[in-house]
Amino acid sequence: MDGLTRRRLLGGAAAAAGGLGLGLLPLSMQKALAATPEKTGSLADVKHVVFIPQENRTFDHYFGTLSGVRGFDDPTAITLPTGRSVFYQPDPDNPDGYELPFHLDTRTTSAAAPSFDTIGLWSGPQKLWDNGQMDRFVSHPVVDDGLTYTLTMGYYTRDDIPFHFALADEFTICDNYFTSVLGESNPNHLMMFAGTIDPDGTHGGPILNNDFPHGPLTLTAYFERLQAAGISWKYYHSPNGVDEPLQAYFQSFANAAPGSPLYENGVQEHLLSEFRDDVLNDRLAQFSRVSPSAAGLPDASEHMPALPAQGAVFMYDVLDALASNPDVWAKTVVFITYDDFGGWFDHVPPPTAPEGTPGEWLTVNPLPAEANGFAGPIGLGFRVPMLVISPWSRGGWVASETFDHTSVIRFCERLFGVHEPQISAWRRATVGDLTSALRFKNPDDKPLAKTLSKLPDPTALVALEEQEVATLPIPEVSAVQTMPHQEPGSRPHTHRPPAG
Repeated sequence: MDGLTRRRLLGGAAAAAGGLGLGLLPLSMQKALAATPEKTGSLADVKHVVFIPQENRTFDHYFGTLSGVRGFDDPTAITLPTGRSVFYQPDPDNPDGYELPFHLDTRTTSAAAPSFDTIGLWSGPQKLWDNGQMDRFVSHPVVDDGLTYTLTMGYYTRDDIPFHFALADEFTICDNYFTSVLGESNPNHLMMFAGTIDPDGTHGGPILNNDFPHGPLTLTAYFERLQAAGISWKYYHSPNGVDEPLQAYFQSFANAAPGSPLYENGVQEHLLSEFRDDVLNDRLAQFSRVSPSAAGLPDASEHMPALPAQGAVFMYDVLDALASNPDVWAKTVVFITYDDFGGWFDHVPPPTAPEGTPGEWLTVNPLPAEANGFAGPIGLGFRVPMLVISPWSRGGWVASETFDHTSVIRFCERLFGVHEPQISAWRRATVGDLTSALRFKNPDDKPLAKTLSKLPDPTALVALEEQEVATLPIPEVSAVQTMPHQEPGSRPHTHRPPAG
């Protein structure tokens, strides 16, 4: 392949765990990080929360080979009814009788842009979960537009997504973070916005898939609660964004008049350039949600067939914006996660509520048509990555407490004192509030400049991935199956700090 190559782009950087860093992040970001003093205080030191929901990737798909996390060498991996490990997914069409995770090698195939989408509707993820047996990722394959694809067991390595691995090396990754719903994007976004999908149908729901057959809901968005409490907030999104507009979810936003806080902060379009301007001029809201553009654009979601590097450009640009004002960066926490599993395999069974648990099972009767007869638990859904980027989460740590999308709301509850009553009691008892991902009492006091190494420019990585997709053959399941393993080495794990 002429032109760019991964070896040339990586420039011979070390490929072992910890070998990549953030040296080629924007110069302003490097200066901001190097100049940020270590924190030894409390949660009160956090003044800004920035939440970035990316799209459609699981933890094993992205980070199963990362060292020191609950990945492919997980000693606690469950055993299937077949007697084999959960990694040996039953496959009646395979001569071996199973399919193992296999490498989506971007150096030899067009795997940077896999051509399949999430399994549809409410019943698909419920079937894959299979009452906690986690044994149907291959035998109930992903279906999109009438075509069946077999890439669900595919995974990337550090060579394929170096920017993402470098963020995990330099900051904190959560390896027990789950989506909120065994379902598609919109139910999970609704959990991020309001802590519920309205399973009882008392506010116009439930919302079970990416359609809105019932119209805007009478639920209260957490944005509204922040507004009522005097906490500033802003929703940055573009006309090409991947999120449904707030007025599609909530009647309050559908009825919001121009000039009102709900309209100006949540309905009105706010671009990433405006986020940068707000940071630079020290008017960043206390809570900001920043959503990427649709697939195919430079600052893009990582929703298939978008390139992982397009998501890297988006993250790069958000970090560069924060770096433009070191005083703002010094008091900001950035949470980056993925809204749903996108059809990709993950081996960790999500915690689910017992049947009939208030707020956690569908209780509407009859079941809505989109439930397809499945009255199972709402969630938790399958495990996805969560990166915590802040002055209090440097050093390549792992946070292993159980979290889900409502944990971001719970973090804001702790920080701002604004309660969200729509989160169920079971969920509050099951998932944490993300404060354990920060280290206020025991910060990493190594000079950051010494821990940073080189990371490829994500813009150049986009060009490389585009070249690979255009010139290389499509990926296929390997005929020779071998169980993948994680990079050597270990990582420090966080523990819940004292109350801030």
